[in-house]
Amino acid sequence: MRKVILLICVLQIICQQGKAQYWQQEVNYSIDVSLNDTEHTLDAFENIEYINHSPDTLHYIWFHLWPNAYKNDKTAYTDQSLENGNTKFYFSSKEEKGYINKLDFKVNNITATTEDHPQYIDIVKLLLPAPLFPGQKINITTPFHVKMPFNFSRGGHDGQSYQITQWYPKPAVYDKQGWHPMPYLDQGEFYSEFGRFEVRITVPQNYVVAATGVLQNTDEKQWLLSRKNFSWSPAIQKEKNSFGAIKTTKESFPPTSAAYKTLEYKQDNVHDFAWFADKRFVVNTDSLILPSGKKIEVEAYYIYNSKTIWDSAAYFAKKAVLHYSNLVGEYPYSTVKVVEGPKSFGGGMEYPTITIISPMQNRSMLDRVIAHELGHNWFYGILGTNERKHPWMDEGMNSYYENLYVNATKRKTITQLEQILLETLSATHKDQAIETTAEHFSIANYALVAYYKTSKWMSLLSKELGAATFNKTMQSYFKQWQFKHPQPQDFKKSIEDASGRNLDSIFSLLNKTGLLPDVVKQGTSIVTPLNVFNKITSGELSKKNSIISLFPVTGFNAYDKLMAGIVISNVKLPPSRFQFLLAPLYATGSKSISALGFGFYTFYPRNIFRKIDLGFNAAVFTMNLYKDSAGNKTFTGYKKIVPEIKFTFANKNARSSFNKFIRFKSFLFSEDNFRFYRDSVPDTGGGYQYFTAVTTENKNRVLNQLSFVIENNSVLYPYKGELRVEQGKDFIRPAFTGNYFFNYPKGGGLDVRLFAGKFIYTTSKTISTQFNNDRFHLNMTGANGYEDYTYSDYFIGRNKFEGMASQQIMMRDGGFKVRTDLLASKVGKTDDWLIATNFTTTLPAAINPFALLPVKIPVKVFADLGTYAEAWKNKETLDRFLYDAGLQLSFLKGLVNIYLPLVYSPVYKDYILSTIEKKKRFFSKISFSIDVSNFNPRRIERNLSF
Repeated sequence: MRKVILLICVLQIICQQGKAQYWQQEVNYSIDVSLNDTEHTLDAFENIEYINHSPDTLHYIWFHLWPNAYKNDKTAYTDQSLENGNTKFYFSSKEEKGYINKLDFKVNNITATTEDHPQYIDIVKLLLPAPLFPGQKINITTPFHVKMPFNFSRGGHDGQSYQITQWYPKPAVYDKQGWHPMPYLDQGEFYSEFGRFEVRITVPQNYVVAATGVLQNTDEKQWLLSRKNFSWSPAIQKEKNSFGAIKTTKESFPPTSAAYKTLEYKQDNVHDFAWFADKRFVVNTDSLILPSGKKIEVEAYYIYNSKTIWDSAAYFAKKAVLHYSNLVGEYPYSTVKVVEGPKSFGGGMEYPTITIISPMQNRSMLDRVIAHELGHNWFYGILGTNERKHPWMDEGMNSYYENLYVNATKRKTITQLEQILLETLSATHKDQAIETTAEHFSIANYALVAYYKTSKWMSLLSKELGAATFNKTMQSYFKQWQFKHPQPQDFKKSIEDASGRNLDSIFSLLNKTGLLPDVVKQGTSIVTPLNVFNKITSGELSKKNSIISLFPVTGFNAYDKLMAGIVISNVKLPPSRFQFLLAPLYATGSKSISALGFGFYTFYPRNIFRKIDLGFNAAVFTMNLYKDSAGNKTFTGYKKIVPEIKFTFANKNARSSFNKFIRFKSFLFSEDNFRFYRDSVPDTGGGYQYFTAVTTENKNRVLNQLSFVIENNSVLYPYKGELRVEQGKDFIRPAFTGNYFFNYPKGGGLDVRLFAGKFIYTTSKTISTQFNNDRFHLNMTGANGYEDYTYSDYFIGRNKFEGMASQQIMMRDGGFKVRTDLLASKVGKTDDWLIATNFTTTLPAAINPFALLPVKIPVKVFADLGTYAEAWKNKETLDRFLYDAGLQLSFLKGLVNIYLPLVYSPVYKDYILSTIEKKKRFFSKISFSIDVSNFNPRRIERNLSF
């Protein structure tokens, strides 16, 4: 029995050792592919040698068919692009989409079947005709056809400029954690098996091809040398269109040659293959001798028009390769290439031995991007980490070495901005841990955490170990794990073994949110116009706990006239828990002090609510002016203080564009009102001369407001719904406002607004209560300054009844643009109920007459439809439904709007004809709004959600 137990123990130890032993699969490719530059297609045949080095028997292999990510608008790529604010692919045409088909998989010459992935159309399961046992290998073959998409993300084409990436059927990685099938994503890169590539590319003869690996064609190498002096200028043709205007067309590409050539590329120890083809490429060739004596061929491919910036690209590439070789480990391949992509290709993207970079604005930027992208040959290309699951292991580590490469003074303001934005995410509890998968990062966190924060974490690790020890450990890690798939725990173990240190504490930071412990802030900085530039460029602002800003400010309204003062504020990024702003101004018109300000404290409870804002805002301004016959001026003004509390609900999904909050405000007003009376003075005849005199009286009032808001700020079909209940002395005013935006495929779209409100008296409804609450009644037309009873919008002339200032409205209630202010009872004004809907649409260029003008006119068309209680009461002869429509000009992202009603209900027409002189009607019908209360900063940047 003891022998049996001993044998079992020995077998268990052997099994455990077997499980602990590292292994990885091997995938070798032989691909023949030809380009059709008329149809923008590829026809190819692939032969894969798949070697099972795992201890497991395989019955199937997951394959990536990533060109299918562009097949329709229901792919993971599409969904993520929309989440990241990009609608280009979603609204792309059939011609711009792409796919892969004509697959016919065979395994060892036996036809094999496939099963669709249950969720993703760019992944299939290849069912093996026979089990693949450990240590065995199989040959998998298939033809395939690729229709290339327009280059929306990394690969495709822009005209006859081709970026052939993620283009062939590719087995997913199988490691000790199992299979890793993954759909194609723009945010989130890849994880692939190492192997050997032999690729033969057939293209028209005058195409220049840059590809992964070593070119085998000697004659092609010689031809590429001659491309150093290549130049090409597009032919320009001018012709008249049907309107008689001159139309200029520019030739985009040289004609394609009728003859073809086949180029062969080979490369060992890589896990991907990309190639790029363009008839316009200039080619610069160079070489680099590494410290070991190894020679590297260096090539740069770019468009002739980019020569002034790109002619140093090969030199920059040499510097980058030497930098990483010295610090991390020697570059193992014999070739390195950098390629300029088209403008449609944004940023840069790395592939083994080659990288593609979009056109750059200057040399220094190109130098930096080349360093970063070529650095990925180490952190992704040679150290084959799972980029999708652990993006910090390639993007963050590489960013650390990129920062070492670039001169600190060149990066100062960029680094400071990144630090400020990262601290803002942290301060507002919207940051994510470094160890987060790429697809779960918000777009902001992907850039600021996976890249920037990880680079700072690497700096912290270097500081902890000392630079010399850190460099030694990283070189050891590189040597141990090159051409393998290290996991985070492998990296940690390698660094700990090489340094002899326990690094649990610093590695635990990878799973935590918040700032790294090396961020130390203290003191307060005073910022003024005289020192703001120096304080920004010196980096002082990022080192201070608080900032007090002192800046001049001006304002204007019809009563205060020009106002000048100073803003005193601690508002900044990252935001403090307590934020305040005070702006006292001297009004030259009223000869008084105006002011506005706010103060808020923010709590982050980490429960059902993401944050709670508690505070107030306040304002003091003049709102009316009376001038008597003698020219004496009497002003009235208002003061308000508005305490409020806002509860913003937490969102479990960091990528969600959904927002929900509850807010309660209590408006406390002190308002001046004119009080007119008759007075007299003795005249020279012994009698009295009577005149109207005016004084002011002050009244206080309170209005409580409770709002519940749900909004989705997605780039596609965003919407917002607000239920608001207001309570005053004699009334309750519940109302719902909904907004929806319907995107058009070619840009622009249709704004739809729905309003429904009810006015409820809480006391007896009398003539007196109706008169006293007139300004709170529901309006079919957008409210004027007097009806802005919370003083929430900016009005040039709040109580003006003539002139341009009187034509200002605010988008509230019915939102109609036709005004009837001169009527004692305005059309559509009610103290019962009101329902209205508003439509505003951009004009497609094809039907926009203003599109022919040399200056872009931001013209829209609006239409409003509404009804209200009085129109439905018995014996009423009013139109039950009112309408208006016309043209709208929108400026500053919709902050300022000008409306010209052209069509409207008869009741409006009767008003205009009876009250406005004919010569004044056109301009008098115009209304405008300065929509401060409804302005959303997300119109400028949709990721503003702090």
